[in-house]
Amino acid sequence: MNNERLKKYPRLWVFFILVLFLNGSLCAAELSIAVASNFKYTLQKLGADFKLKTGHELIISSASSGKLYAQIKHGAPFDVFLSADEKRADLLVSEKIASADSAYVYALGKLVLVSNVEPSNLDGRQSCEQVLGSNNLLRLAIANPKIAPYGHAANQVLDKLGLWKQLQSRIIMGENISQTFQFVATKNADAGFVAQSVIDLAMTGMSMNRKAGVKKYACLWHVPTDLYSPIKQKMVVLNKAKNKQAVEEFVRYMKSSDARDIIVTTGYDTLDN
Repeated sequence: MNNERLKKYPRLWVFFILVLFLNGSLCAAELSIAVASNFKYTLQKLGADFKLKTGHELIISSASSGKLYAQIKHGAPFDVFLSADEKRADLLVSEKIASADSAYVYALGKLVLVSNVEPSNLDGRQSCEQVLGSNNLLRLAIANPKIAPYGHAANQVLDKLGLWKQLQSRIIMGENISQTFQFVATKNADAGFVAQSVIDLAMTGMSMNRKAGVKKYACLWHVPTDLYSPIKQKMVVLNKAKNKQAVEEFVRYMKSSDARDIIVTTGYDTLDN
């Protein structure tokens, strides 16, 4: 269609634009994504960017990795599963429920101890790690190690520090990392092991001034990574995924530098960094 004809018949412009709009709408798809609780906020940011780039919208369901794995095993109609560990994603592949070719470690999680209890002054030094040995620590929150990877990591830390048996009677377990953080935020727990991403989000949400957010807690301890196995968060595409083309676009997007930038700025590392 040439420009002269469009000028002569302006209604053709309207028709032409409408066709383009409808084609774009028809090509857009909704993807059903199951995501571990710790990564929900990051996925919301990724989803907004992904929609701008492709028109596709993410429908997000979040829970602990173990709970989502069980739902998928029982036929939940998700397209993609973003686990907080490798174990559940790999199980779905071995059980022929997800594609091996789609498996990808999209993020590396970081474990943090957040405390409402002030650390003791030991030899002129203060460290939030000391809270774990404090008599003021009556309730320690961790995510359930059986279903939540960050809970499993917390279990490993306490084991390596020789504190698991000593503190076991004081531990309260959250179903997922978000609930675990809520125990600490509402002071139903004196301290808790949570994801760095959850802390970053809480600080942003509590105040536009990050320092004001930090003051809500007595201290933070960024747990050394040699105290727990790497938290490799892996994604897989389920074999029953409906819109294959849109799913492939999402997988490519998750491997892009734009996605990695968002992931890193929300409290994670990546293997590509």
